[in-house]
Amino acid sequence: MQKQISDINDLVLYRERLGYTQKHVTLLLGTRSTTFVSEIELGHRLPTLKTAIKLSAIYRAPIEHLFTAVYRAIREEVRAREERLKGTARTVEDEK
Repeated sequence: MQKQISDINDLVLYRERLGYTQKHVTLLLGTRSTTFVSEIELGHRLPTLKTAIKLSAIYRAPIEHLFTAVYRAIREEVRAREERLKGTARTVEDEK
C-alpha cells in the first residue's frame, strides 16, 4: 500500500493554509530550487535540523506538528528505551 503524502508530513497542508507556493517557501528558506522543498514534502528527503526549524518558523507551527509521523515514531522508540532503562535501574537498585 502506497503512503499518502499526509502520512509522511503535513508540510503541504501548512503551506497551502498560508497560501504559499513551493517557490515562496524556497525563497523564505534561502535555497535556490523548489526541488529541495518538493523532496522534503514528498518524504524523499528529511530536512536538516536547521531547515526543520526554519520550516517551523515559516509555517508558525512546532516541528512535531509538521513531521507528525516522524515525531510519533521517534517518541515510541524513546518510550520503549525508557521502559528498558526503568527495568535496568530497578535491577541495579535490587543489587544494592
